[in-house]
Amino acid sequence: MKIGIVVTDPADWTAERFIHGLRLVGVEPITIELGKAVSNVSEITCEGFSLFDLDGLLVRDVGGGGLESSVFRFDLLVELECSGIQVVNPSHAIQLAANKHLSYWKLKRSKLPLPLTCVTSEIKEAISFVENLGSAVAKPIFGYKGLDVELIDAKRLHRVSTIIRERGVIYLQEFIPHAGRDVRAFVVGNEVIGAIYRIAPENEWISNLSQGGTPQPCSLTGVQKDLAIRAARALGAAYAGVDLIGDENETFVLEVNGTPSGYGLFAACRVDVTRAIIDLLMNRVRG
Repeated sequence: MKIGIVVTDPADWTAERFIHGLRLVGVEPITIELGKAVSNVSEITCEGFSLFDLDGLLVRDVGGGGLESSVFRFDLLVELECSGIQVVNPSHAIQLAANKHLSYWKLKRSKLPLPLTCVTSEIKEAISFVENLGSAVAKPIFGYKGLDVELIDAKRLHRVSTIIRERGVIYLQEFIPHAGRDVRAFVVGNEVIGAIYRIAPENEWISNLSQGGTPQPCSLTGVQKDLAIRAARALGAAYAGVDLIGDENETFVLEVNGTPSGYGLFAACRVDVTRAIIDLLMNRVRG
């Protein structure tokens, strides 16, 4: 059996756990960097290996870069899926999760509770949205790891025009008071494997682990588990990191990550989510 892992950094914790986990089930994984792939319209190869010879493919990280290179890498995944190869996560799920605006609509159609959101290129509309709420969080539509996220209130309304000038559009989301923490729930298939609180650094509000946040064990309510599973399903994800915010009385879905790191869950709870993801892929490959 030939199983590939799409990576950009083989030393990444989650990539290493995928490699280790596959070896535990008797499979020597083939690491693939799609940036090195070649498509001649009849075959897709990477460093001399035909990707059509794969039985399954785990996607850890598609990689960044310009528009054309990103589209090319996703096109490769689509073609591999069309050839019958089991790809986890599916390319469409990763793309949806990466696009906050489009994923918002998918989540809304699934009747999930979401913070109020406004996406616009109109400065007046964006300022009005912030003024009506008192404050709002500005995020890049294709952002990750909490980068370029900022809180805009009455004293920072000037940032609206600046962001629109730089990006052409602004994505604003209602700021939900959260005492410096949110929840990352890990969904694999139709099950929540585990969850963590992400605790923001002192006097900060952004809790992403890549921004200095600290993972702590979290026990979800039945309602929160259901929200996480429904959110992953809404985007067609085989597995996902679902970000929740709120409390036992009211919880909102913030966003869904289609290529989440499993490090925080392991560090806080000693739960290795990559093992469940590998099991899911192997079951699909075996039919």
